[in-house]
Amino acid sequence: MKWKTVADNWPAFLDRMEQTWPRADRTDLANIEGDRERLVSYLAERLELTPNEAREEIEEFTEGAVPSDVVMDELHDNQSITDSGRSIPVGEDVYSEDRDFGDDRPAEPPIGRTD
Repeated sequence: MKWKTVADNWPAFLDRMEQTWPRADRTDLANIEGDRERLVSYLAERLELTPNEAREEIEEFTEGAVPSDVVMDELHDNQSITDSGRSIPVGEDVYSEDRDFGDDRPAEPPIGRTD
């Protein structure tokens, strides 16, 4: 993910930061407010790292997943709807009846069951 995603949604990443860097203090992290260089300085001091090592830690952090509350935020709805359109097969659209493309018959009972 890009740093802008982290910076713009800073509070949503605090839990994951605490898990990634357990020696970091949540209040201190919250006060950094998405400033990457302040985070580098903080991690270098708190974790006894060089600034380059702290930058590497942050790079590894940004390779992880985006928290679901960021992905599901209503500000991203239009993009999510657009992205979901890529999953619709050729010849089908969002208004198509499911029965025209799927299997609407009741499922067979599992093997060995008669109910």
